[in-house]
Amino acid sequence: MGTRITGMHALFGKETDSLIGRSRSVFNLANCCLQDVMEEGSPYSHLLAATSCPDSISPSLGQNINQHFNQVLASSHTIDFVQGCTGGVSVMIMASQLAELNKSKVLVIAADAAQKATSVTSDVYHVFKNGVFGCNISYTEDDKGLIHHKCWQYKDLHEVVTISLGHDADQVIIGNPQDMRNDPRKHLGLKLDNALALRLMQKAEGFYLNFIAETDPPDILILHQVNVMIINHLQKVFAKYPVNFINMAEETGNCGCATTGIVLDAIKEKILNKKVMLCSFGTGGVIIAGLWQF
Repeated sequence: MGTRITGMHALFGKETDSLIGRSRSVFNLANCCLQDVMEEGSPYSHLLAATSCPDSISPSLGQNINQHFNQVLASSHTIDFVQGCTGGVSVMIMASQLAELNKSKVLVIAADAAQKATSVTSDVYHVFKNGVFGCNISYTEDDKGLIHHKCWQYKDLHEVVTISLGHDADQVIIGNPQDMRNDPRKHLGLKLDNALALRLMQKAEGFYLNFIAETDPPDILILHQVNVMIINHLQKVFAKYPVNFINMAEETGNCGCATTGIVLDAIKEKILNKKVMLCSFGTGGVIIAGLWQF
């Protein structure tokens, strides 16, 4: 028994420009994608929704989706992930586990208006892009699906990515009144610490070797497309291993938690009967990966 991933669909870059308005940008991304993902027939047991920067804390992205698609999702359990860039792989892993455990179908969506979450004055404004990925993960009697997964959090790297908007934001707002009217994201938005990011990236090879020591090696490796410089470097690092390393950083940009799914969608015609490893890293100093048999 296992799981099968179907209905994959993604949007990023210029395709998303019209969806990134003044309000509900993340929901707009998710809504547009899901119209091409959702399947009629057997009901969904769960909806798993991931984002790094939600439109609102409450109602959550998952709750808004459930409300909008209530006829299809009325009997579904909704689970929200606000976990940063690793959330996209986390929902794929959990959806695979839930589908197999419950012999059911699970709806997955990962949406991030990541560039909108940064200040236009930020050094990383052009690193981040906006994007969304969705799919269905269903129980199957064959041996397809999730083979192995692993997650590590690295000491002293938990602030590699920060988003200050939360209960303590009032202290930041009071301390920077001059920027709050014209550029609040300068202090409250998404920030990337490049020095910590490089230190985390240096852990990628060791994490990979530890991962494949516990299971079969992948045929295809999709790492989080952090930025062009880092992915180009990691491509050279992984050239010593017999794995097809996918580098789409220049095309996709860093779309937050949607990134690995966007790349998976781009190569979906080439993954049949392949073992594909999705690996993401970032917020919280975390690296998380799953290996799927397609």
